Amino acid sequence: MKITCIIDNRAGFKSNLYAEHGFSLLVEHDDKTIMVDTGKTPLVMRHNLDVLGITTVEEVLISHGHNDHTGGLAALLDSKINIHPNETKFYMHPQALTPKYAVEDDEKRYIGFPETVDPETLNREWVTENTSLGKDTWIFNQVEYQCGFEPIPPYLRVEVGGKLLPDKFEDEINMVMKTDEGLVVFSGCAHKGIVNILYSVKEYFQDEIYAVIGGSHLMNAPPQRIENTVEAIKKLNPGVIAMGHCTGFEALCHFKREFGDKFILLASGVGFQL
Repeated sequence: MKITCIIDNRAGFKSNLYAEHGFSLLVEHDDKTIMVDTGKTPLVMRHNLDVLGITTVEEVLISHGHNDHTGGLAALLDSKINIHPNETKFYMHPQALTPKYAVEDDEKRYIGFPETVDPETLNREWVTENTSLGKDTWIFNQVEYQCGFEPIPPYLRVEVGGKLLPDKFEDEINMVMKTDEGLVVFSGCAHKGIVNILYSVKEYFQDEIYAVIGGSHLMNAPPQRIENTVEAIKKLNPGVIAMGHCTGFEALCHFKREFGDKFILLASGVGFQL
């Protein structure tokens, strides 16, 4: 399995790749190519795909509707970037299209699905339950609350019936791949909590967690939550933990201290094999 980080909040100092507050991974496994999320802007997606020499994206999983995961989608609809855009299949939950906002100090800021993309033009498949994508690959969204220290930030809202309500992230989906070493779990932002996700995956598939890859939304989290998260993941004893995007600097440092060589810092252009 080959994993390439297309877009992250950071890029190497000597890299020709762009960074932005966004996230996108490309996973190549068993003749299948799946992109997880599309970053925040078409500009960065277009540039990074060009630098990396990627010309075809077969399938795209949209982890949730926030624009730092959906904003680069338009680049994948351009045949100059993605050779067969009409054949690219998008997997998403219907509620990913629900208007989403950040509300702070009585001011709201739109952070939802790009308004420049007509979702009706996408070759899409709605996903509302755990769904197999074929051999050993699953979309997973049945997350149970396994711990009491992963609250969803109250400033994240969704517009329903003209009202801004707390976002429960019913649209959030993750990807799970079964391997001989165990389960590989891909998360976009883990708004429902990375611990909740991992323990729900372990319980559902009745298998061990081998790798954790993606964002964990620990930026600006209290130190105790970071400590609790690291300790809970340590109990799972994963062989690989690759984190980036919304994980936050303090949490990334903590993961590195605790997991050592098992830890991979995600950045635009970082690639590794499992």
